[in-house]
Amino acid sequence: MRTARDLREPPVASIVPSVVATTPRIAPRDTPMARDQWRAIVIYDSGSPAGDVAALERRHLDAGLSGLGYHFVIGNGQGMEDGQVAVGFRWERQLAGAHANAAMRAPWPLRAHEAPLSSVDLNRRAIAVCLVGNGERRAFTDRQAHELLSLVRALQAELGIGSQAVFFHRELTPGASGSGVSGQFQPEIFRAQLLP
Repeated sequence: MRTARDLREPPVASIVPSVVATTPRIAPRDTPMARDQWRAIVIYDSGSPAGDVAALERRHLDAGLSGLGYHFVIGNGQGMEDGQVAVGFRWERQLAGAHANAAMRAPWPLRAHEAPLSSVDLNRRAIAVCLVGNGERRAFTDRQAHELLSLVRALQAELGIGSQAVFFHRELTPGASGSGVSGQFQPEIFRAQLLP
């Protein structure tokens, strides 16, 4: 039997999405924010026209990961509400992501006197945001674009992440074909809307 408190708050292990209207919730519920850990933000798309957090998590579990590899997921109205921001368990617990593959690396240092981040560093240091959809086949919704910008700006403000440390997945994968999420979002134009 669930109590009134249970109905207000998801269980610790839950990846139940949180719906936001204006400023997304970025404060983790399960642990204090690890401010010194996060140095970059990487934006992905799910590669599928529809989906939700549970479907993405099943895909990641099937691939041998220990659950959803992203920190945040933004719905497109096909499986999740359009613009709905789901906060994953990795963010709630301030855990490293499982999103960067071995070929990925940051194209330049994120901070002075540092080397570019490798794929291992990207998983440990970069916040992963996934848009449900496939940017090579269909444009993301206006609501998704709005929520993505709001979320990234909120993370930047909270964690001091500069616009030079916000990447689209394809920018980090040398020789990648197709445009992926950056097909709709031109990196230079998107970064111009971010905090410096």
